[in-house]
Amino acid sequence: MSHSEKILLLNGASSSGKTSLCKELQAVLDAPYIHLEEDRFVYGTYHGRYLQPGIVEQTFARTMVGYYRSLAAFVSAGHNVLADTGFYSKDLRDVCIAELAPLTVWLIGVRCSLPELERRELARGDRQAGLAREQYETIHADALYDIEVDTSVLSLNECALQIKALVESGAPPTALRTLHKRSAKSEIA
Repeated sequence: MSHSEKILLLNGASSSGKTSLCKELQAVLDAPYIHLEEDRFVYGTYHGRYLQPGIVEQTFARTMVGYYRSLAAFVSAGHNVLADTGFYSKDLRDVCIAELAPLTVWLIGVRCSLPELERRELARGDRQAGLAREQYETIHADALYDIEVDTSVLSLNECALQIKALVESGAPPTALRTLHKRSAKSEIA
């Protein structure tokens, strides 16, 4: 491991274009990046009987902890990682930050207008109706980013090139470390 491996963690609402943006980033970034989609860890991994109210919340939280730890595991194996996820709650965001704090992580906010989110959600047909609207209101709450892009304003290529310019500039990411320090201070208080 060269100790220069990075995680580019994209946070955004459902249908904001995170997965498509990760694929575009793979095409434009100079170094190879493995794309670890949260959806691959969450959807279709448990039998339906474990997805009932009261059980699903615990199952989801444990799955997300495993997902965050897998990102670190891939970095420890020498991979650069593209991660598309969502900060669905402050608690999950804080767990993610704690798990990834020792690593080089770029936090990337992926924004999209609400009308476009809803249009994409309807066109996809594979998401719970209203999920994009619900997440639009909460997914970026209390988040801090190294860079934000808006997929309803810029093309995927334009977004990817903006991210590439920052990540390959040589400047270190700061958002995750800042959030980690804030989280540690709030635990002490």
